[in-house]
Amino acid sequence: MTERLIQDSLIQLLQHQELNEITVTAVCKMADINRGTFYAHYDDVKDCMHTMEQDATKELLAVINEHLHPDSLRAILTGIFEIVKKRHAVTSFILTTDQDFLMHFIATTKREILEHNQSLIGNISAREGQYMFEYYLNGIVGVVRYWLKTDLQESPETLAAFINDWWYRGKPFKAIADLPPESQSNK
Repeated sequence: MTERLIQDSLIQLLQHQELNEITVTAVCKMADINRGTFYAHYDDVKDCMHTMEQDATKELLAVINEHLHPDSLRAILTGIFEIVKKRHAVTSFILTTDQDFLMHFIATTKREILEHNQSLIGNISAREGQYMFEYYLNGIVGVVRYWLKTDLQESPETLAAFINDWWYRGKPFKAIADLPPESQSNK
């Protein structure tokens, strides 16, 4: 309960300050606790943030591991988006500020999915499969960034349905050859 209070206070402060600007004193004041209580749970503010990132990672990987069969993309994405929504301040921080953690998480996610779904890749090489997952994972990260930036207007289910449809329907845009030449579209 106390850890959650400390974490929630740090999240509130992150909405107005950079992580390296936030002090233990500020977190304690926001949480209405003393410094001793804070230090009983965390070494410093960065340790608190690191713990929140690790907790979010465990939740996200649990969702992925829970749905490791071919027809589970929508279920995986819905679960991931529910966690992102629940922990939107932490995920927003990760996606906009903590690039090292984000890259580590993407690599871990890709490894988890590829280890369990190698047979789903089909008739492409392992190397091409790596590129394909890199492409999709980074695309999903972009979608989540935009979702966070637009105040989580869509439900996790709706967002998962969008991506699921794009994945299985193929490219939703007209073929490049069908688009008007750039010079004509600017007139």
